[in-house]
Amino acid sequence: MIPNVIKDNKALITAAITVAITITMSLSFTININNTINITQERLNQTQEQLNNTQESLQILEKFVERNV
Repeated sequence: MIPNVIKDNKALITAAITVAITITMSLSFTININNTINITQERLNQTQEQLNNTQESLQILEKFVERNV
């Protein structure tokens, strides 16, 4: 009986497999987007840290120049 059900519902099974593949691909795409966002956020954080360090260095240099002018 099961083989007949599968045979009779081939279109339904094909559709279910197609939906499953589509969902899997969508999830994979979403995961890739999230990973890209996380990497971008980490790079932005590093850039902000570098900017903060540069600003701190410039302030130190500015004080040094003020003292020696």
